[in-house]
Amino acid sequence: VVSGLDHIMVFTMVQGPNDKPVIHQRTYYVKLKKNPNNSNIPVPFLLPCGPDMDFDIRRSLLAEPDLWKEALKQPQSSHAKKRKIKNLSTNLFGETVGRLHLERQDIAMSIGRKSKALRRAEKAQADEERAALEAELANEKESMGAEFRQQFGFDEEETESRRFKKIKK
Repeated sequence: VVSGLDHIMVFTMVQGPNDKPVIHQRTYYVKLKKNPNNSNIPVPFLLPCGPDMDFDIRRSLLAEPDLWKEALKQPQSSHAKKRKIKNLSTNLFGETVGRLHLERQDIAMSIGRKSKALRRAEKAQADEERAALEAELANEKESMGAEFRQQFGFDEEETESRRFKKIKK
């Protein structure tokens, strides 16, 4: 019965001097010991551990009725009608059911963090695309050079080198 308790606070009221009541407050630590009767149920022992206090009741007069009424007043907001919570209802089984209204989510924009392996794969793919594009440009330049040579009888690069020679002279 006391397996979940480790501390106990005991309040006792006794008649004190001058016919005024005194309240004693004592705190105990619960220690469970083995039952000497070979029972499986442990025996609780109370060990005082403090704090211990004695309360003297010095005033036992009630306030005037109008002052008492004033002291018990509560703000109007606590007595106000509770607002109905929208989109909540209770079904036949007593379960509370609510309805949520959410905007349509753009899943493409909410991409999570990419792993390193994916970033490496994307980088490798971009490098392959760049290499393929450069190879295509080189092939195109070569074919354009062949057309130029066929049309004019010399390479386009030779004209540029001749121009530089004229400028240097």
